[in-house]
Amino acid sequence: MNEIGFYLKHILSWTILLLFACAVCARQGQQSADNPGKTEKFLQAPCILPPSALDSRVQPEHPLAGAIRTFLDRQPSCQIEPTGLTRSDYLRILERQVEAWRKWQNEEGAIIDPIEKIEWQYSTPCYAFSVALLAAAHRASDPSLVQSGIKAMDRSVDEMHEYRTAHNHGEFFIQPVMLALELFEGLAPQHKIEEWKRKIAELDPYRLYPDNLRRKQTCYNHNVVCLAGEYLRAKKGLGASKEFFERHLEHHVQYFNDFGMYKDPNVPMVYDEFSRQFLTTILAEGYEGPLAGFYRDRLWRGAWTSLFMQSPFGECPTGGRSAQHIWNEAQTAVTYEIYASQYAKQGKLAEAGAFKRAAHLAVNCIRRWLKPDGTGYVVKNRYPPEARHGYESYSAQSQYNLLACWLLGVAYLYADDSISERPCPADVGGFAFSIPDFHKVFANAAGTYVEYETAGDLRYNPTGLIRCHIRGSNPQLGPSDGIVHKFEPKTKKDLGGENMCVGPAWLDSAGVWHRLADYSPDTPPDVQVLHASPDRVSFRITYTGKFDGAHTIRETITLEPGMITVEDVVSGTTTEKMRIYYPMLVFDGLEESRITVGGSSAMLELRDGSCLFEILEPQEVRLQRTWKRLDFRNGQAEGVYAEIDGLRAVYRIRAVRKK
Repeated sequence: MNEIGFYLKHILSWTILLLFACAVCARQGQQSADNPGKTEKFLQAPCILPPSALDSRVQPEHPLAGAIRTFLDRQPSCQIEPTGLTRSDYLRILERQVEAWRKWQNEEGAIIDPIEKIEWQYSTPCYAFSVALLAAAHRASDPSLVQSGIKAMDRSVDEMHEYRTAHNHGEFFIQPVMLALELFEGLAPQHKIEEWKRKIAELDPYRLYPDNLRRKQTCYNHNVVCLAGEYLRAKKGLGASKEFFERHLEHHVQYFNDFGMYKDPNVPMVYDEFSRQFLTTILAEGYEGPLAGFYRDRLWRGAWTSLFMQSPFGECPTGGRSAQHIWNEAQTAVTYEIYASQYAKQGKLAEAGAFKRAAHLAVNCIRRWLKPDGTGYVVKNRYPPEARHGYESYSAQSQYNLLACWLLGVAYLYADDSISERPCPADVGGFAFSIPDFHKVFANAAGTYVEYETAGDLRYNPTGLIRCHIRGSNPQLGPSDGIVHKFEPKTKKDLGGENMCVGPAWLDSAGVWHRLADYSPDTPPDVQVLHASPDRVSFRITYTGKFDGAHTIRETITLEPGMITVEDVVSGTTTEKMRIYYPMLVFDGLEESRITVGGSSAMLELRDGSCLFEILEPQEVRLQRTWKRLDFRNGQAEGVYAEIDGLRAVYRIRAVRKK
């Protein structure tokens, strides 16, 4: 019995050991299943950093060179709470989105928008790519899901081949289709792969892409999108035209400024980043043509500029058309993941960690706006999609949710999980800078952040302090955007609203009130950075020119941890009265803010944050509510203001921690 017991004991031990080994292998297999070779583009990407970026920490030619060097010096002393995200978190968002949009696929494979009731722009190829990526990463165990992706791919390729893409948006089909083509290898029948290749090889870019130089004298971001796909087509040897590609790539050189930013018409902030991330993927895919040197330099510059424009909540800047859409942050994740991987491959882990951290902050921002069904609110408000609140005329529930998936999928392909997060500029702060041709000023002190508009495009943004994001509060309460009277871009109608942001107004001799927010000055204001340290940043904006009833408006803005203090001085008026306005977010489309106005202060609370607006000087002034709700991107706002005898006021916005 003892001998039998001895053997039984050893058999049991070996069985337990074997089961443990199997469990480890299974876990490792699951981990590696998320990282098969063809979904790890960062491994094959060539170096796209400009040579001088490798010789020293930053090129002296970059307008932010000093700020970047200072940031890298301060980075080790900044403490952050890691996000805990990995590249699999990109796929988790895609899984829920695909699950939701699969229900809206018709028999022909097209994704039908549930509100518009038609196939909207490029939803179908984005869906095809999303399914292909999930399948290639072993995250699509249901064979019928893969079949739905193949149907969407079939539909997309046929629409391109027959030059009948939805809304004539062929430029937006080619990159997701080419990415899906590679990912579907081994998953779709080989005869289907060959059919897709044949049809793609027969495409005429001048017919498929309406934004081209044969049809127009100039072209912009739509053309950039197609170039990213055309490069992939050339790389696969599928009939791409080198003449088309190089001619149009050269055309876009003229739109870059010294900050590495792309100037789409009327300089919307969103289409700077949108264009750059597509061009960055071209470099990452191996472009070595005659313009490679130029784009290495400008796109590298733009990547760093983006880091310094990012809010501590991961949001990219507001301003101009398509702002405040959740795909805005997905596009920044592409740029950040590519440059994180690039720096890591060169052994520059401080820079790599900063870009990785920025990518994860962007994803966290998107996760804030996901609904229970897995889809996202298209714009950063919580209205039902049929309300189209804050949408552009071209915005739709399907295409802009699936655009976010497309971009997050590309970010996943370039994401390297071996890179650890390190503080990024949004965490460290200690800077203020102006970008004149985009008429913006950005500043950050230890996670207290502002975006200032110096010459508003009054179709979209007023002039003045339009965004205040304070760590520890709800970013939408800040406020997160300004208000314009022509809020509804879809119709361009004047809705009887008002121009309003945080800032001053003055009374003229005829008894009429004027706000700085109402003006779009032709003469740029003077911008001075007065102080810049991690815990305190101060800058001054001075307007001198033709304002009704005033000659000079001066705003001095000081950022410190948890609060923003503003001093406003108006001069040259015929009266001695001014007002200070603060737009309070009263409704986000789902919930009312809890608002308490008393004496010289107003407290706002919503969801996970609170903030306090208060007049500091002169003392004993009382805030007054307008009781008029104004529509804007983030919901509805109501102005609160202080009327002051005199032409100087000091006020503060600060986060209030919940007990």
